[in-house]
Amino acid sequence: MEFLIWLEHSELSVWLRESDWGHPVTLCFHAVGMGLVVGISIMFSARVLGYSKNFPLAAFDRLFGLAWFGFAMNAVSGALLFIGEPRRLLLTPAFWIKMILIVFAGFSVWILARLIYGAEHRLGPNVVVLQQNVVTPGAKIAAIFPIVFWLGAIVAGRLIGYTIGPPPI
Repeated sequence: MEFLIWLEHSELSVWLRESDWGHPVTLCFHAVGMGLVVGISIMFSARVLGYSKNFPLAAFDRLFGLAWFGFAMNAVSGALLFIGEPRRLLLTPAFWIKMILIVFAGFSVWILARLIYGAEHRLGPNVVVLQQNVVTPGAKIAAIFPIVFWLGAIVAGRLIGYTIGPPPI
């Protein structure tokens, strides 16, 4: 707790909380990063579910690089937002729910990608063809989870602003 108190009294934390620009600009970067990572993840899930079947699944290989950039933006901006209100955020259930849902969303996208890109499709008794981007019924079920987890994380993130407690004394 002493570390959080020290962090909360640091110049960066005070600036993020009290300046006219610190929190809003950081939140804008957080929103852009979220748009990238969540948007691409949901597009991927939607494609697996059958939307826009003419868009090749292999094209997501390049888009995932952009999603990782969005994730990096969110990690940096999220850390800054945390530095601005460390003790208050740790006492806010919506913050913890958001963090858990982000972890679940990340793992569910990873599992879905492994199901699609790592699928083994047997053509014969001893022939295995890799990287066929096979959309199995299991992959379609798995595609639902990233959508649910990401949308839940977004809702929980928005609820932080409405449920965060008063500043600690």
